[in-house]
Amino acid sequence: MDLSQTRFIGIDLGGTRGSFTCAILDENRRIQFRGEVTQEDWLAKLGECPIAIAAITSPTNLNEGVMADKAKRSQLTVPPPPKKYSSMRQCEYELLTRGFSTTRMADRYESCSPALQRALRFASNLAAQGFQRWPAPGAERQLMEVHADAAFGQLLGAKLNPVKTLEGRIQRQLLLQEEHLNVRDPMIFFEEITRHKMLIGQMPAGILISPVELNALIAAYTAWSAYTNPTGVTRLGDVNEGHIILPSPTRRI
Repeated sequence: MDLSQTRFIGIDLGGTRGSFTCAILDENRRIQFRGEVTQEDWLAKLGECPIAIAAITSPTNLNEGVMADKAKRSQLTVPPPPKKYSSMRQCEYELLTRGFSTTRMADRYESCSPALQRALRFASNLAAQGFQRWPAPGAERQLMEVHADAAFGQLLGAKLNPVKTLEGRIQRQLLLQEEHLNVRDPMIFFEEITRHKMLIGQMPAGILISPVELNALIAAYTAWSAYTNPTGVTRLGDVNEGHIILPSPTRRI
């Protein structure tokens, strides 16, 4: 397919009521859009994307019981202790072994929290809009699941600061900049700080990207990374239950 016609979309369900956050990159990782959208906005933007490769920072399917299978548990790189971690998806367990907190999907929709039920409904709506699970060769709309912190951690190769801290936001924005996304240099934030501004509590605005937009941007970057270099990404989980995709880092320390 024509890469110039392909758009890479990151979705984070965080946002004000009735909306969610998304980011759209072109084939060169240039940001075409980032911000909150309503469902109507989403459909309009999707209609502008001839080929849409999307990644969402929420679970896309239920627990299918892989971790309850003794034989499959024994084949994992880090086998879990007996009778522990059996009620979660394999990809979630693998995130835990990497040091990341994660949701634990139930095996029934009715047993999920309201937030997870919303995520499953959203994934179902995307399927109704023609999105197929990546990789789906030839499909013009494809979807994958990502974990924002794990994706940033994959790029950094070290422990992340929490995203809600100043340090965590700057760290993530720097990583996006190093992966050639056209975000502002977050170090400018410190150049804008003066003694007077600190005294009156006036911090520089418009430089640092919000946590939900950072999540959407790393999801979009992961979609780009998976589509352009499918053998370079990391896939956590079981193929039948669904993978969490981690991007292929290009930076060199």
